[in-house]
Amino acid sequence: MKKKFIRNIILSKTPLATTFRFKNTFQIFPCDFEKAPKSKNNDDIPLIIEYWIDEEENVQVSDDLIELEDILGRGTNTANRINRITRLLTAITNHRFYSYFPEKKWGTILPEGEIDDKKREEINNQSSETFIGRYTYPSIKNDMVINDFSKQNHPDTELIEHSSYYFYNPLDSKEKQMTFPNTIYDVLEKYFALDSKSRKIVDTVSHLICNGIDLRIRMKSMSFLSFVSSIETLVNYEYKDLKDEIKFECYDCQTIKSSPIVCPKCGRPIWGVKAKFKNFLQTYASKSESSISKYNRIYNLRSDIVHNGLLLLGDEQIDWTKSNKVDNQYLTHIETMQLARFSLVNWLLMKKQKK
Repeated sequence: MKKKFIRNIILSKTPLATTFRFKNTFQIFPCDFEKAPKSKNNDDIPLIIEYWIDEEENVQVSDDLIELEDILGRGTNTANRINRITRLLTAITNHRFYSYFPEKKWGTILPEGEIDDKKREEINNQSSETFIGRYTYPSIKNDMVINDFSKQNHPDTELIEHSSYYFYNPLDSKEKQMTFPNTIYDVLEKYFALDSKSRKIVDTVSHLICNGIDLRIRMKSMSFLSFVSSIETLVNYEYKDLKDEIKFECYDCQTIKSSPIVCPKCGRPIWGVKAKFKNFLQTYASKSESSISKYNRIYNLRSDIVHNGLLLLGDEQIDWTKSNKVDNQYLTHIETMQLARFSLVNWLLMKKQKK
């Protein structure tokens, strides 16, 4: 193994005034370097992450790129590592951690401070310029050099009781401070102890949760489906070995004779996609009647979007009128996001490691 320690800028939507470190794997803390830009008007809050890569795992490149092998190999290894950590942290906490994608956009300068009439006029008199999304400053290269994890004087990040953490005020906000569940060390321990196949599944689930969060405001229906798909990915992996236990009375109409999953009310064998979805959430989230009703509501909405072309209200056109249906869909959307996180975390905590 050839370790190289790396420090990078990442971003979040909730401020971090503390430090969080997981063993000798990674740590995050505020970006409080003297020259680092700060703005109360920007929604993206810069943080520092420190981690390491094994340079013996640098990605191989094709022969036509051999002259760039060192740059591309290490760069890809670094990108894969930081993406894995930030996506996982997003999936197991209530906060979105991310880096900018370097796309070109038109934009104008937003002045600091409260936007009064004078500043609004100043903004309106600007001409748009081409911007690349990036967080940088002249001395950033020097600030990013490390040979080991740096010592931090920030207090440790506050840890909140596991079950209440995910379902009480879970949305990112500039008005809050970042907190984590009190099970986060155990969850990370379980993740890094997974076999490669299981870890890849969790990485996929985390990626889908991140997609759902990124699409939540502007593409509600796709966001909702990403959250459901993240749960279904774990469902399919959880029950992959049980398929051979299904016995059919008739293979043509798929009438089931026996199944490892049965209806909790009547005891009859079931094996459909919805049945597995509900059974999984009853195992790793909650078995209460109200929760089961919620799982039905979520899956029925999923089916309406996928099979009947339904769009969540607000996707097709903007509507500012007050509506119980809009409120209920919004709540279901948020609940599904948090169920995706909560069931993943509990699945990791309850998973037995292979000897």
